[in-house]
Amino acid sequence: MILIGVDPHKSSRTAVAVDAADHQVARRRFVVNAGRFHQLMRWYEQWPERRFAIEGARGMGRTLAQQLAMAGGNIVDVPSTLSARARLLATGGDHKTDAKDARHVAQSPWSRHDLLAV
Repeated sequence: MILIGVDPHKSSRTAVAVDAADHQVARRRFVVNAGRFHQLMRWYEQWPERRFAIEGARGMGRTLAQQLAMAGGNIVDVPSTLSARARLLATGGDHKTDAKDARHVAQSPWSRHDLLAV
């Protein structure tokens, strides 16, 4: 199983794929505009067994979460406060990058079973 964590913003989405051993297997940044969702779909299809963790799936990540749900995706909502807390506890302190946030989002479902499904 691969967990794909996504840190969504108005102009871009950063996605990080993490395996069950917590190894980052891939990372990609997608610009948000027409046709880019299909680019994301082609990227994640390389992992037939996948689950998505979207930061703020009921807020900034709502559109992406809905698109993935309509495409048959298995998605959980990771509150932004949870990824911020993970960033603070991680080695290296609180230096924020989209890739780090996406990775923390991807790691959340391995340890948190109370995340809400989309």
